[in-house]
Amino acid sequence: MPFIRFFIFLILALFLLSALKNFLIKFAIETASPGIIGAKIEMGDFSLGVLTHRIHIKNFRLYNPPGFPDQVFLVMPEVMVDVDMMELIKGRMHFPWVVLNLDKMVIVKNKEGKLNVDSLKIVQEEQAANKGKPMKLPVFKIDLLDLNIGKVVMEDHTHAPPVRVEAYDVGIKNQKIRNINGLPKLVACVLVEAMKPTAIRSAGLYAAETLLGVGFLPALAIGIAVAKDDVNADLNHPFGTVYQETLKLVQELGTVKKADGQKGQILAKVYGCDITINLQDTGWGKSHIRIKAREYFLAKLEIANGLLYQLTERLK
Repeated sequence: MPFIRFFIFLILALFLLSALKNFLIKFAIETASPGIIGAKIEMGDFSLGVLTHRIHIKNFRLYNPPGFPDQVFLVMPEVMVDVDMMELIKGRMHFPWVVLNLDKMVIVKNKEGKLNVDSLKIVQEEQAANKGKPMKLPVFKIDLLDLNIGKVVMEDHTHAPPVRVEAYDVGIKNQKIRNINGLPKLVACVLVEAMKPTAIRSAGLYAAETLLGVGFLPALAIGIAVAKDDVNADLNHPFGTVYQETLKLVQELGTVKKADGQKGQILAKVYGCDITINLQDTGWGKSHIRIKAREYFLAKLEIANGLLYQLTERLK
């Protein structure tokens, strides 16, 4: 009996120490991030397996830097990192394998025309480093990065209200990038890949070009628009709720030309585009929405996608 009690006590003690270790590391990362990256970080869960040598992070959120709306800049539901513990003991961060699942990145252009991407401290320091000013960062190396990117949203505050919102389905799955030397290079890789469909070429991406040693040519959104004429989604909300929220959204952003609640159709003018929205009641408190945006007979998929993004954010 005493042995069993001791064994149970030992397991509980190890469990508590492990939980405390994870809490302390998570707290340290969240506390240090503004000084290194220049923006707040939050993590839903952080765990470091002593035996597996693997870091597992859930619901990683990076917020906007100062001077931009107090909202999320990027969301990664899951991050996995294999850690070289021997190198870590020596003070060097060597990660043989990293998986980044980036669900959403929101690029914001403020009223002064500055991008939140360029205002991240680590991007600004990289630009300074290109001018001969050294960066003070620990040794950092990733052998293999598996990168997944879902949606990129662009918020433009330079126009008169309302804010112009565009969205792009990047759809990168398991893109493999090898030999990433340094945290700035990791940030540059993610920014370059995520921002390609937006056709935005920021000062941060000029710095990224130098850092990565490759040319960067953004993929024009029109290429995506030609391949697809509209966006659609199944929503876990009843038809009436979705119709009313969609109508409110369109009224706030532009002008409604026709609204038929019986047919579930809305015709409108938003951001200079002709918008056609069709809603369908699919039963069991769910609905389906299809949005089409056109400007001078050209499909504007990024506008339609932006409307869908704003609607889903309202329905949360």
